[in-house]
Amino acid sequence: MKRDQDTFIVEKNRQRAFWALVIVGFMALVSTVLLLTGLLSRSGILWTVVWLGAAGLIGFGASAAMVIQTMRAPWHLALSPTHLMLHTPTYRLQVPWPNIAGIAVDEVNFRHGCVLIFEDPAAVAREAHFLVRSHRPDLVTNSQTMLARMEDNYDKLGYHLGIPGRILEKGPEELAELLTQARTGRLWEQEGKG
Repeated sequence: MKRDQDTFIVEKNRQRAFWALVIVGFMALVSTVLLLTGLLSRSGILWTVVWLGAAGLIGFGASAAMVIQTMRAPWHLALSPTHLMLHTPTYRLQVPWPNIAGIAVDEVNFRHGCVLIFEDPAAVAREAHFLVRSHRPDLVTNSQTMLARMEDNYDKLGYHLGIPGRILEKGPEELAELLTQARTGRLWEQEGKG
């Protein structure tokens, strides 16, 4: 976490992404060895080994592309005394602290994450700045889609917005505590004392 004047910035988890990329690279190397072993076998082409190697290269190549895309994406969270700012690849939110009714840890995309409940989700969606234009229904690219997703999340999951625990450099519990301190102003009081 870094600080820029009165703003604290929680960046994306580059270390986790780096190690994921190392693992994917190793598995792509194993797939390449399988492919070459199958093609260059003395007893003729071993098609099962060739297919396994080719499937591994395709799968791990796609995984590497996703990890690199995540590493390059503008994920980060900024906390100021007046509001929270969340930057994602598709949108930027700026939510005043009084509009955040609850902060907790819950399941987000099948893993623990930090979740937020808003007093007025329509105001949050209306004030969002969208970075991508798309007609894909799975992407949040406009305020209507964002509000519908927030309402659906609240009905099904009990929260409006979930921040995946593996994206940012702080874990879900640590992030929820940091957000709680920021919302109450204790984060800046502690910094003033320190």
